[in-house]
Amino acid sequence: MFLKSVEIFGFKSFADRTVIEFSEGISALLGPNGCGKSNVVDAIKWVLGEQSSKTLRAEKMEDVIFNGTENRKALNVAEVTLLISNDAGILELDIPEISVRRRLYRSGESEYLINNTLVKLKELRELFFDTGIGKTAYSIMEQGKIDQILSNKPEERRYLFEEAAGITKYKMRGAEAERKLARTEENMRQVESILSEVKRSHDSLKVQADKTIKYRELKNLVFDAELDLQLLKLRGIMESSNGADDKLKTKVADKQKLTDEIDNINESLEENLDLVNNMESDLIESQKKLYGIDLEKTGKESQERMLAERRIEITKQAESCIAREENLKNRIESINIQIKERNSELEESGKRVRETETNIAGFEKSINTAADRISENEKSITEAERRADEGEKTQIDLQEELRRITDDIVSQLDTRLKETGYSLNERKAAEQHFNELIERLRIHLDGKKKFFDDARKTSAFSEKPGKLLDAAEESVADGASRIDELRQAFKDYRETIPAFIDEFLAPEGIIVKKRDLDTRLEQNRNMILSMREKARDLREENRKLNKKIDEYRKTLEDLKMTKVRMETRLNAVRDAVKQNERELNEQQGLLVENRNDLESCNSRLGNIGEQLKQIEVEKAELQKREQKLRKELDRLENGISKRNVDMKSREKRLKSKMENLGKIQQQIETLHIEISNFKVEIRNVYDNFRDRHSRDLSDYDSKMYELPGEIREYRERLAKKKDELKSLGSVNLMAPEEYEEVKERYDFLNNQINDLNQAREDLKQITDQIRTESTELFVETYNNIRKNFHIMFRRMFGGGRAELKLNEPEHVLTSGIEIYAQPPGKKLENIALLSGGERSLTAVAMLFATYMVKPSPFCILDEIDAALDEANVGRFVNTLVEFGKKSQFIVITHNKKTVTGAGALLGVTMEESGVSKAVAIRLDNTGVQADEQEEAGVI
Repeated sequence: MFLKSVEIFGFKSFADRTVIEFSEGISALLGPNGCGKSNVVDAIKWVLGEQSSKTLRAEKMEDVIFNGTENRKALNVAEVTLLISNDAGILELDIPEISVRRRLYRSGESEYLINNTLVKLKELRELFFDTGIGKTAYSIMEQGKIDQILSNKPEERRYLFEEAAGITKYKMRGAEAERKLARTEENMRQVESILSEVKRSHDSLKVQADKTIKYRELKNLVFDAELDLQLLKLRGIMESSNGADDKLKTKVADKQKLTDEIDNINESLEENLDLVNNMESDLIESQKKLYGIDLEKTGKESQERMLAERRIEITKQAESCIAREENLKNRIESINIQIKERNSELEESGKRVRETETNIAGFEKSINTAADRISENEKSITEAERRADEGEKTQIDLQEELRRITDDIVSQLDTRLKETGYSLNERKAAEQHFNELIERLRIHLDGKKKFFDDARKTSAFSEKPGKLLDAAEESVADGASRIDELRQAFKDYRETIPAFIDEFLAPEGIIVKKRDLDTRLEQNRNMILSMREKARDLREENRKLNKKIDEYRKTLEDLKMTKVRMETRLNAVRDAVKQNERELNEQQGLLVENRNDLESCNSRLGNIGEQLKQIEVEKAELQKREQKLRKELDRLENGISKRNVDMKSREKRLKSKMENLGKIQQQIETLHIEISNFKVEIRNVYDNFRDRHSRDLSDYDSKMYELPGEIREYRERLAKKKDELKSLGSVNLMAPEEYEEVKERYDFLNNQINDLNQAREDLKQITDQIRTESTELFVETYNNIRKNFHIMFRRMFGGGRAELKLNEPEHVLTSGIEIYAQPPGKKLENIALLSGGERSLTAVAMLFATYMVKPSPFCILDEIDAALDEANVGRFVNTLVEFGKKSQFIVITHNKKTVTGAGALLGVTMEESGVSKAVAIRLDNTGVQADEQEEAGVI
């Protein structure tokens, strides 16, 4: 029996449905602090029935439901499922695999399920009684349990011994028997009190019942007299109605005959219908059988697929063993090569350290040279910015002077134009005429466009248009007449320009002054830009130099770190050589184990082949049964069809008979009307009698025709009996019934007293027997654990001694248990005086001593090695590996040495804040060491 897996959904930090599968032997659960490892332990305790929210590290039980994060909504349900292998039949359920589930809703509702069937918490706990599994058993060992074992209260240590002794169920049954005994004695006291009251009523009612019996006898005689009178009256009325009844009988006989014929037809229809129903039932049954065969075929096919998959899996395992053997051989060869290479590496590493020191000195010199250059550039930047600032001040003065000269030019030009009578309109008209001539020349001399374009531009801006026109005459001989027109138009245009313009354009004029000022402005602007550009270039150079200095410093730091790493590596290589030698011995041992595994795989492959052949035979038999059932289905369907045709024919005959029956029924109803009056009179007699006596007169019809004499005699007898009845006086009519009820209760209570006395004796005998058996089991288990504890203590501490003592040996079932320990080199003392590490190691010794007597199928150890030093951890791991061959251990630890004893690694991470995720890394013993070296940083 072992824990196969735990499935967690919505419990604490496990927001997603997570399945963690465990293997037999030892599994290590790893992960950083706060990732949710302990939540896995809490989940297992919770599903086993833990009711304390504080034990689960929560304020209230609803707090165990995932409460959401920044990126996820809160859930409304938490669910945990344990899947337990029960091949050994340790649990009472006779099935190979058992699932235990607990579900909690945010509304507070809780459910427990065993194999998907709702059960009570008590039933779930009883399933694990005396197995070492449960919320208070020793299957879960954490720091709190260690504190409980080592508690200052000796009586709190008993649970470990009681669970190992298997007396938990006896204690439960004994407590239940004592509660029943107390209830029985309380019931006896109550019954005796009730019995005394009932006896008083019993004696009083007996006297009243005797008088009531005599009264009832006279009452019956009065009733008999009145009955005779009514029967005589009824007889006369009934004789009158007999004639009408004879006619009615004839018609009824005719009706009955026709009804019989109809019944025969109905009966035959029902018979046919029954046959059809039976055939349909057979049809359905055959279909069910056929469906069952299909299910069996599906099951065989599923079994066949499962075996095929198993064969593939075992084949892969065999191939893996072959590959592993090759890897082991290669690894052994590789280790030998590594030892040689690392010896060479020791010499090479020393040489590289010296080279690195030389590089460090060179980079330090480069940094100092670049710093000096930066200092010189800073001085040049300051000088360039000073000259640029002075140039900007000069620029402002020149711009102000330029603005003043420009204003003067505009003012003088405006005044002189007005004095000369210059007309802007005439000038525009001349220019328009000139442009028209140019356009006509362009059209006429299309090939000379470039030349005339130059002439037009020259006439607009040049003072000497004559030279251009002469050039035009030489180039175009056939345009002479149009050129004269152009010359005259241009002359008119020139005459419109005022003569004072020449004054502005003279060397000493205002326009020349403005041009000089523009030149000085441009030169000053260029100087400023040059200084700013120089400063920027120097700053850029300094930035690059600073960047180089940073790079040199980073390289320098890298070189220093490289030197440290190389020195560290030098020491690591020396350690690695020693490690390689140890690993070489391990790999050679693993090679032998791997060959044994390969032989086992080949044997299992042969067994699977035989099972597959048997399945093929069974599938062929199912095919034959299926063919036979299909033939039977065809026969039944044909039979049902034929019966349905016959039933339609009979229904047609039935309809004809029913029409005749309707006619006879009308005749019978007419006769009923004739005798209805007689029946009314008869009913009145009956009703009147019932109203007076609360009895039915029809019960006495047989006496009607036997009465002799006249009515007068019956009246006299009735009067006499009424007088006798009156003389009795007041009577309790219910006394006989009340007496019988009280007598029945009186007898019942007497019997109850006797039964309770017997039950009390039986319960006392049961509690004594339970106490005796529990004592024997506890003493035997205590002595065995006591002996084993001493042995395990010496093994865990490497010597010393330990003892267990009962505080009250005369009261074995309630006595506390004291623990005394004497580590090597110390005196024997109470465990409370030991150090934290010694207390933890003592508790571990107690746990293993208990496992030697009664091992739990699986055990969870939650960081119990945290307080142990390296030497004690080694002894703990060796012992754990030994016990792991018989029981399943799931170890939560941060200690690397403890991890080396595990056959499988399970990881818990928190990639998303607040949400735990499980990662399974299943490793066999041949791959643990290599993966520890390669992935130690990840873990």
